[in-house]
Amino acid sequence: MQSPWISPRFPPSSRDGIRKDSRVDFERVSEHIFRMELPYQAIGPIHFPVALWLIREEQGWTLIDSGPPEGGELVVSAIARTTRGQGPVRVLLTHGHVDHCGGLNAINVQWQPPIYCHKAETGFITGERDYRDVSTRNPLFWLLRQLIPSPNIGLPVSHELQRGESIAGMVVIHLPGHTPGHIGFLHSTDQAMICGDAIMNRGGRITPPMRILTVDPGLAQASIQRLGELDFKHLLPSHGAPILGEGRAAMLAYLGVKQESNSLENW
Repeated sequence: MQSPWISPRFPPSSRDGIRKDSRVDFERVSEHIFRMELPYQAIGPIHFPVALWLIREEQGWTLIDSGPPEGGELVVSAIARTTRGQGPVRVLLTHGHVDHCGGLNAINVQWQPPIYCHKAETGFITGERDYRDVSTRNPLFWLLRQLIPSPNIGLPVSHELQRGESIAGMVVIHLPGHTPGHIGFLHSTDQAMICGDAIMNRGGRITPPMRILTVDPGLAQASIQRLGELDFKHLLPSHGAPILGEGRAAMLAYLGVKQESNSLENW
């Protein structure tokens, strides 16, 4: 029986690697939001899908995350097709893991858009910090931290985003735990929550972020609780299919609570 949290428009993804002759395009999720998905080669033959997003606005297009480095050329081509060559006016990053920012160099070669992220992630993008050296409350993360690939992006960050800040028709939501400065973006007009790795949709089942890659699991769980307090219809994770129309219902079902709140205070 198919889970109610899988949209027929976005079935569970292939775990195959990226081929040179591949063509992947952005697909419309809502009025202003477009989604693209690429496989990321994590360790050896292990692949898992990661999504990135284009936001259409009057001033142009905003890209959220850039995908893994091996998909950089595919991302550039897909952006060019969707934006008719305009490219993004800015790139917003949910966090600095390599599957989310690895395509930045290819995008920078083509368009040189400014890069925005939370201040706690800046060093990981510029190359001044390494996730393998970060202080952690997760023994599993500490034991296996050397397996975490370094982004090696080395690009400057133009602007450090703060919680509650408005950008590209969205509000920045601070969702730390998976990484120190992990953020998401709430698009009020489209009633959509782009939540990065704050949660995953594994075949229609909401789960916390992958524990081996999560700096502070307790703080990550608190961020999941915060997601349950916001008002949205569409829940758009980076890993797994988007949950369309029933996103908040899926969050509340996972949390086992019933509540009515859309406060952005203290976010």
